[in-house]
Amino acid sequence: MFSLRVFAQLLQAWSPVEALPPFEAWASGTLPYGLLVASQIMIIVVCVRVIWRLHTGVVVPSMKAGKVLLVLGGIYGGLMCVRLILGLTVATDHFWFSARLPTAFHFVLAGFVLIYGWFHYRASVAIGPRHLEQTA
Repeated sequence: MFSLRVFAQLLQAWSPVEALPPFEAWASGTLPYGLLVASQIMIIVVCVRVIWRLHTGVVVPSMKAGKVLLVLGGIYGGLMCVRLILGLTVATDHFWFSARLPTAFHFVLAGFVLIYGWFHYRASVAIGPRHLEQTA
């Protein structure tokens, strides 16, 4: 989903499409466009790398990494909930979702971090500490 959003944003920058929101609607408001796109591409590369490593079985589960990712993902998701609530109470003239599309994609990324953290935590609990010490 996030990759499609970035693709649509780039498409709108290079060759405007009437079916998509205007280019200005894709801006973050905090980062200049070049830095925004670079960071979004970096996020996509990291997500693809994580998925590939999980698929090939290269990832060694770590309870510590799991806990850190669960905390960070929870904080990130919580902040996005606050952002959504504040946006809905401040900008009541917009339809509830039309101006909140970027927040929805932040929920997708927070969910990715939470799922990856849950994988680390659960897999490290399942294999037990002795096996982890022997492989380290």
